[in-house]
Amino acid sequence: MPTEDTTTFPSGPDVTKLLLELEVPFPPDQVRWRVTNTTNDKKRGQIVPYADPRAYTDRLNALFSPQGWTREYKIETMNNITRVKKGESIVSGKVLVTCTVTIIGLWSHSGTGEEWADDDNGMTSADAQAFKRACSCFGLGRYFYDFPAIWVDLDQNRQPVRAPMLSAWALPENWRKGMRPPSRNGKGKAGAGSQGGRPNGASNGNNGQAPTRPTSPTNGNSSNGQSQTGKANVSSAAAQADDLDERILCMEKAVGTTFYRSVLREYGRVNQPKLIRDASIKRKVLQMLESVARGIDRLEAVTKRLDPKTVEALLTKLQAPPLGEISDLKTLQHIVYGLEELARPNQPHAA
Repeated sequence: MPTEDTTTFPSGPDVTKLLLELEVPFPPDQVRWRVTNTTNDKKRGQIVPYADPRAYTDRLNALFSPQGWTREYKIETMNNITRVKKGESIVSGKVLVTCTVTIIGLWSHSGTGEEWADDDNGMTSADAQAFKRACSCFGLGRYFYDFPAIWVDLDQNRQPVRAPMLSAWALPENWRKGMRPPSRNGKGKAGAGSQGGRPNGASNGNNGQAPTRPTSPTNGNSSNGQSQTGKANVSSAAAQADDLDERILCMEKAVGTTFYRSVLREYGRVNQPKLIRDASIKRKVLQMLESVARGIDRLEAVTKRLDPKTVEALLTKLQAPPLGEISDLKTLQHIVYGLEELARPNQPHAA
């Protein structure tokens, strides 16, 4: 059964290409729209895009085969929680789901989901939420977070009268050519996804019926709304970049300067995270550093269980450097696997 300790350390051009393919947007016919907020008369609503869990499964199967990945669910419940439903207070509970997705030979990531237990589709919704959040840690479906919630007309069923057109950057073929959300430079055209930001972020504000944020009323002026949105998007993108830079910098202490610089050079082609302009590359660098940190933790744990001579013998057999001088992901992987194999019960401690 996969656990958090199943982390491995990918390397090589094929793995890099597979990881980049995970980040590619879904085809337009797999993208759906969910209403997240409505005006008082229910005639207009804010919508955000999403994809069915089956689209995520299909992508993983296509890239790694059905035998190449697994998912594991952990379900918990919370009882006796009072909530208001349809204007009445009722005693209910919550379903809490943790999904761990493991790509064989790479690593594992977990995501969480929750829903009210009295909802008919509560379990299904929580499962899907947890699964997709775990996948987003690999980059799959992460691009949905770059869309704003936009206002559209709703029909009598409170569904969009017509689905918005996806922006060019959200199309698979254009993404592979290097297009990314234009919110990074604060420029964009009206339409779904053209202004960047998070699903709960500001919209263009020119619908004239409802403010993009409950606490920030607009005056209905279209150009002013777009100007304010552009500024907000630039600020949001800059804040996200700064957060990634800070998290990357903090990893130097966890993995050591030698390993830290090695990962920056190999995956970012730079010596400082601030020099990386593409946020997806920043995230990739952070993911690799986090994998290294977990690997080092496993290395420290297993060496405590083995005799130093056994460790030294394995290093000699693998022609590996001393433990404190490792700076290559593949080498770290081989050493961790080898030592963990020797540390298993009933295994002779000899390399």
